[in-house]
Amino acid sequence: MMADVSGFSRMMGADEDTTVDQIKEFHRRMKLLVEEFEGRVVDTAGDSVFGEFDSVVNAVRCACRIQEERALENSQKSAEQRIHTRIGIHLGDVIIEDYRVYGDGVNIAARLEPLAEPGGICISEAVYQQIRSKLDVRFEDLGLKELKNIEHPIRLYRMSPLVAAIATPPPRSSPAEPVAETAADELWRPSVLIPTCVGFFLLLSPLYLFPTGGALPTLGAVLVSVILGRVWAIRSERRGNFFLALGAGIASGALWTNWSHITNALFVLAGLIVAAVGAGSRR
Repeated sequence: MMADVSGFSRMMGADEDTTVDQIKEFHRRMKLLVEEFEGRVVDTAGDSVFGEFDSVVNAVRCACRIQEERALENSQKSAEQRIHTRIGIHLGDVIIEDYRVYGDGVNIAARLEPLAEPGGICISEAVYQQIRSKLDVRFEDLGLKELKNIEHPIRLYRMSPLVAAIATPPPRSSPAEPVAETAADELWRPSVLIPTCVGFFLLLSPLYLFPTGGALPTLGAVLVSVILGRVWAIRSERRGNFFLALGAGIASGALWTNWSHITNALFVLAGLIVAAVGAGSRR
């Protein structure tokens, strides 16, 4: 993986001291990300970083993370302070000597990097074939391209900066925004509304159907709690809330049955256990 800062010469000419500090921080952050994805930084020169990975999937994931972080940081800076990165990735055999890496694989990756847009990623077909069914990332087919000092043309693929920006998690809502309205919109989705209506239909079934001993109302209570708990977990970004809602639904089964006290106690106990799991995983 080859990464390079776009417009480095212009930045140095405008403010050399600030740019040097920014590049040092860029190198530090790149090293941490490469190591996080089980790779290693082979070399840094000026504004570029050369990383090596045993897994091509990890290499592309690392590149996407780099561009996501760049997009997020740039969104909080003025146009003059933004750092845009180009990244090229190739999969191929290399020669390793004294912790240095050589070979056509390195040369091709170096040729791909300038072909990426600022904030984007360019990969070879060898990389694309390995990651196309494993990563949910869209790449544009650029067709066969002649690369300098490379004997045969190579089919290339490119991810635009727009995709990297979309992949960046959106900022949290501010307290002033109408969170309740957004949650209401979630409840009106067919995938949520229909199962919820079915759950309430089962819950109220003894009023207009035959007595069922509490099986249908209990099933309805659990179904409603599953659907609403899922919405609650998504809106609050706390997966534990799903289990809290599910536990409440299971425990409420004791209210709808005409079975024995032991059975009802088991419903309540099971609900409390599930709710306790939710309380213990509030992230």
